[in-house]
Amino acid sequence: MDKLANYQPSAFASLDEIASMLGFPGKMGMSGSKVWDTYLEGGIQEIRDYCETDVLNTFLVYLQFEMMRGHLTPEAYEQECQKVREFLGKSNKAHLKAFLEAWY
Repeated sequence: MDKLANYQPSAFASLDEIASMLGFPGKMGMSGSKVWDTYLEGGIQEIRDYCETDVLNTFLVYLQFEMMRGHLTPEAYEQECQKVREFLGKSNKAHLKAFLEAWY
């Protein structure tokens, strides 16, 4: 986030906002503010699922950023996104399938 905001606190945007603006699913049913309460309720799997989708959003935003910086060609960017889609498509985890569905 620091790099995207050029180290300016006033330019901060959340991962959810950035991911959504770029066409990625963003937060799906949980946010960081709910993790502690979910933990106290024994929802370790829900937290894990949330973290996995957060990592996916972060990686996809990173890919887009690297393409915008000229470190990835549009073709290489699409290839990387396709690898993620294939991975998600092969998964039997509901939250990953939901992520893929929300991405299209």
